[in-house]
Order: sequence, then C-alpha cells, then structure tokens
Amino acid sequence: MRILVSILGGLLIGLAAGRAHAITNASAVLDGAGQWTSGGTYSNISAVAQPGGIIVSRGGTYENFAGFLGTFILRPGLDTDGDGIPDELDNDNDGDTILDHEERDGSAFDPVTATDINDPDSDNDGVDDDDEAAAGTNPTDENSLLEITDLVFSNDTTFVTWKARSNKTYVVHAYNEDLTDPHALFVLSTNTVLGGTAPWYEVIHTVSDESASADTTRFYRVEVLSN
Repeated sequence: MRILVSILGGLLIGLAAGRAHAITNASAVLDGAGQWTSGGTYSNISAVAQPGGIIVSRGGTYENFAGFLGTFILRPGLDTDGDGIPDELDNDNDGDTILDHEERDGSAFDPVTATDINDPDSDNDGVDDDDEAAAGTNPTDENSLLEITDLVFSNDTTFVTWKARSNKTYVVHAYNEDLTDPHALFVLSTNTVLGGTAPWYEVIHTVSDESASADTTRFYRVEVLSN
C-alpha cells in the first residue's frame, strides 16, 4: 500500500504542474490510505492522513490541490461551458469570467451576493453575471439590470430613462439616423448618478436631449464606466 500511495503522490505532482500552466512546483505528498467504493451510478473516494483538503489555497487564477483526491476526475465529460476543461478542473465552470469561488462566496458583487457557478446568467434576465457585476446590478433579480426603460419626446426634447446604480458613472451615446456614418455617433451626456436605497442603491435616472426634433430619427445607448 505504501508503494501505491507514493505512485499516487507522483501523479498529483504531475497534475498540479499541468494546472499551473507550466509552472513547476517540486513537493512531497505524505503517505496515507484511502479507497474507492462504487454503488450503482455513485462512487465514493475516501482519504486518510492526507495533507489539507481537496483545495487548500489560491493565488490569482491558480489553485493548489492537496491530497491525492485531486488526481481523480470522476466526470470528465461534464464541461458546463464547453471550453474543453472538465468542471472538476475548471476555475470558471460557466465561462462568465467570474471564478467559481467568487460566485460561491459572492465576493464579485457589492453587496456580497452568491451566484450559480454553473449558469452564466443566474437570474435569467439576459445579462450575464459578469456584466451585472460591472453594472452593479443584482444578479439574482431578473428585474435588476442595466437597460433603457423609456424614451419620451416632448416639447422638442427627448428624455432617456434607464435603471442606474448610485455612484456609478454613465455615458449616454446618441446615434443619428445613418448608423453607417462614423460621425453619426456622439456623446450626449456623462454623469455620476446619486441616490437610491440600500442595499443595491438602484435609481431610475433620466437625461434630456434637446438637439432632437420631431422629424429626427435617433438611437441611444447607455454605457456604465468601471469605477
């Protein structure tokens, strides 16, 4: 048994080096014991006297896997985002650019909000979780997202209204009718929105466009800047 565990330790070192993308870390794994038992479609792997847990430390996009449990891939065909990396080895199961541990502990959002590691759009509102993190909207509320909610033309002025987040800076772009003309795009407004109610400090915000006329065809886009 001691020989078997030593072999597994060697496999772990090789696998860890592969995960670290060509970064080599020479180390030793303590001898231990364990077994694999199966029943129907379920399998159980146990370990005794192995150092640490399955995942013990992280640094940036790298993870350190301790113990020989990391040498097993129980479901190699399970790849939620289709990137060729099995979920068991993937730091970002759903491919939304938010790391799985950030989705589990909710640290990608303010306030802290946990999201689904296997669904890039946890609330199914058409906006991925990473875009909601950038916009400061609630990723678990389908009604909380950055979108233009109203366009009203009155008294030779167009009013552009959208769902905003307090302390975020927004740029409102306007397009003239000819979208193929590079000069058709211009910045209508840049401002930081204030107000809103805790915990998400959401607020309905409006800017006006007095350059439009009754016979003008115009398109609008609202962009949130990273703070």
